[in-house]
Amino acid sequence: MVLLLFFLCVSYGILRNLKDTLVITAAHSGAEVIPFIKVWGMVPGVLFGTWCFTRLRRHFSKEAVFYILISSFLLYFLLFAFVLYPHSEQLHLEKIGNWMSSVLPKGFQGMIALVRNWTFTSFYVISELWSVLVLAILFWGFANDITSVNEAKRTYGILNIGSNIAPMVGGSLGLTFSKSFAFPFLSFITDPWNHTICQLMLIVAIIGVISMGIYYWICRSIIPSEKVSHIEEVVEKPKERLSLRESIKYIFRSPYLVPLAIIVLGFNISINFTDVLWKEQLKRFFVDPNAMLEHMNMITMGIGVIATLGGILFSVMVTRLGWTFVAILTPAIMTTLAVGFFSFLFCGDLLMSISTTLFGMTPFAMTVYCGSIQNCLSKGCKYSVFDASKELAFLPLSPESKLKGKSAIDGLGSGIGKSGASLTYQGLIILLGSVALSTPYIAAILFVILIAWIFSVITLGKQFKKMTHTEQLISN
Repeated sequence: MVLLLFFLCVSYGILRNLKDTLVITAAHSGAEVIPFIKVWGMVPGVLFGTWCFTRLRRHFSKEAVFYILISSFLLYFLLFAFVLYPHSEQLHLEKIGNWMSSVLPKGFQGMIALVRNWTFTSFYVISELWSVLVLAILFWGFANDITSVNEAKRTYGILNIGSNIAPMVGGSLGLTFSKSFAFPFLSFITDPWNHTICQLMLIVAIIGVISMGIYYWICRSIIPSEKVSHIEEVVEKPKERLSLRESIKYIFRSPYLVPLAIIVLGFNISINFTDVLWKEQLKRFFVDPNAMLEHMNMITMGIGVIATLGGILFSVMVTRLGWTFVAILTPAIMTTLAVGFFSFLFCGDLLMSISTTLFGMTPFAMTVYCGSIQNCLSKGCKYSVFDASKELAFLPLSPESKLKGKSAIDGLGSGIGKSGASLTYQGLIILLGSVALSTPYIAAILFVILIAWIFSVITLGKQFKKMTHTEQLISN
């Protein structure tokens, strides 16, 4: 199971960096396309993907659905690399894009790029669906089916370590096959960027086939046959999910859940805001898409290292330094590096001498690297200390509050945090005309959110300490 999750996460690591580089560096495009894709591409994509999964489950076993979905993904990625991308200039809707540019305001450039470069948009959406359908539904659904609660307590931590190591391998493969190693049989491809895409998609295809082989081996040689048949017979009871309105009502009834909800919202909004700003600077800094992909692969490797170290050290830090210290690490890091990022972005001329003397870089380069370090550290913390501290905060609650509170906060985090940030970006870009012009407003909103996040951690930390101390006195 560790091997299976590891290979599936390695594939996603390769796809995640490639999809961002592809849509940002495309002609007539930039980072402003990402908020539009997340709303107008991902939402229909997730709904359609989930509909396909439920339809397949009506007619095929879970094992067959795994092979069908993985094979469908791999076929699309190979089709994109060897057919769609080489002919993208002929396939893209240039006439429609030019017409939209002539009738729509400048702020709609992200939407126009989404439509014009439709093959790149499809690659972005389908690559993101790998994390939804393959990782969340196929793998974790399979893991929950074959693992008892007692087994999960012992093994799920090991699975998470495997998933944290995967970005290091995915980043290394991305670096190797985009720069220093070339398949000899692909020598007929003369365009360096197309060559990189073909090589990486071949690697994803090979890893996908290996994953299907491991899955087949687990089903045939590891799981008892009676357990496999039991999986197909079990009808899963749908989990209680609160609507967005019910989630907000339930959270506001509890003084403990309010700061916890702000913490989850704070991360989702902050990471979406900073991602777009940082990727806009990357596009301006790296002219060659291969150079940009190389940079993003190095960051992915760094995320894997930090997430692994954070996962290993979490229990030591929370035991010796307390929950508040561990929970405040992520917003403190993001705030500190955001100050550096916006200082070099807005005050580049004033800081020219400092940046060249101390760091040997221009203020623009410092902006890019501050954003890169922030992205690396914040996502590394998210996959280790942030997620773990968030789950730990639910433990002192009653069983009902734990169940409904988690459902409410998860629903609020995905419902408002991710889509809300993208919609806010869209509104500002449409009103002001570009990511650059909307940056001061995004910076102001971001710092308000970060301050609220830090304040909520401190507030929740006091309540958490009080509740856990009371529990210890009662147990003693």
